[in-house]
Amino acid sequence: MRAVEETMRHSPSMCSTVRSVTDDVTIGEYRFPAGSFILVNTYAANRDGAIYDDPTRFDIIRDDPPPILTFGGGVHYCLGANLARLELAEALKILAQRFPNPRRVGTVPWKPLLGLSGPTRLPMEFD
Repeated sequence: MRAVEETMRHSPSMCSTVRSVTDDVTIGEYRFPAGSFILVNTYAANRDGAIYDDPTRFDIIRDDPPPILTFGGGVHYCLGANLARLELAEALKILAQRFPNPRRVGTVPWKPLLGLSGPTRLPMEFD
């Protein structure tokens, strides 16, 4: 499950979510009037250097990793989060069994970090 959590932290398929401001609020030097829509960058939050040691490194053996924000939080927590985790865990298990010693060959270009993200191509070799 650590591989699942780290995958969703490091390379989530969704990198942001939209929220509406219900009351006027000021965060730092920015004021958001009620009714504003804001884009919450969960990708950046999951790579916050104040929270995660070496946040850009993909590391499935991190000690006591903090919770990820990929699925939101509070009343906005994704109802399908546990199903997504289960699906990814099963997929990683099957891939590990069917493709021994996988390795990337070549570059892996990524879609922009807007909406759905991920590689556009993933050239691989395996034994």
